[in-house]
Amino acid sequence: MAQSLYDLLRSWMLPLKEIDRLIPRKGRIVDLGCGEGVTAKYLAHIKSRTIIGVDNNKKRLQKSTLKNLQFKLADIRKYPLKKADTVIFSDVLHHLSYVDQKVLLAKVAKALKKNRLLLIKEIDTKEFVRSSLSRFWDFVFYPKDKIYYHDSEKFKTELEKLGFIVEVIRASRLFPGSTTLFVCQKS
Repeated sequence: MAQSLYDLLRSWMLPLKEIDRLIPRKGRIVDLGCGEGVTAKYLAHIKSRTIIGVDNNKKRLQKSTLKNLQFKLADIRKYPLKKADTVIFSDVLHHLSYVDQKVLLAKVAKALKKNRLLLIKEIDTKEFVRSSLSRFWDFVFYPKDKIYYHDSEKFKTELEKLGFIVEVIRASRLFPGSTTLFVCQKS
């Protein structure tokens, strides 16, 4: 029961329909820092996708009965991305230090081939009220974590320096928190 309640809350927080619409209908999609796998499970409804959810918390990882969905226990900073067509970070980067974020994003940029996609759902500090509400949710779910949010304009510039063409989308406005998507195509 607790797991389904968490999945329901996360589904409400995440712009899943927008994420689904933005990523390719086929290919290998790696959801780094997938947690309980809410995004990965949602995206697996398209059978031509191979979805891999990666998280370092064994308690959160689930077993999948779907052929196109698997979960792997690993540190996202060390997980190999050689065959990824799309990489997703959904509310995970802000749990890593700015230095770790920078190193991890550079690794992703190096691994993705031209025209491949990096999709990031993150908190935008430019949305003061919404980012404050997001900080509340992070405190509820992760009270001991230090949080590292970004200003969307500065973050976009950082991603462009890594070789991405970046579009910033303000998704799903019903959730009382920041739902900013960074759609990054490797140039």
